This record gives sequence, C-alpha cells and structure tokens, in this order.
Amino acid sequence: MSTEFKSRTIAVLAVDGENFSVNGHYAGQDRDPHWYTITRSRDGSVIVDKCTQFPTHDSIRELIH
Repeated sequence: MSTEFKSRTIAVLAVDGENFSVNGHYAGQDRDPHWYTITRSRDGSVIVDKCTQFPTHDSIRELIH
C-alpha cells in the first residue's frame, strides 16, 4: 500500500531580493508536512527537494551562494 502525498505552497520567502516558494508535502490527512521543496520563483528551478525542516532565510542564503 502506497501513501499519496499532496503538495501545497505554504510560504513565499524574500531573500536578498529574490523570492522563493516553499511547498509542504502532506500524506493523506496529516496536518504536518513530511518534507518541503524550495523553488526559486523567478524561473521555477528547484533549489532543494525533500528538505526535512522548514527553511530559514539564512539556510536559503547558504544554498544559493
């Protein structure tokens, strides 16, 4: 039996003049996401998939620099 995950945008973070969407991935009726995906809003490129903790501004800075 496989679990179906649903994704929804839960935040948009502005970091150093760029916007990043944070999507949470939820299993079934769970209220807490199992992981997060961080996407650069400008071009839709995925910065990190399956991030286990909600990203901070500092953690995004480390990823893009």
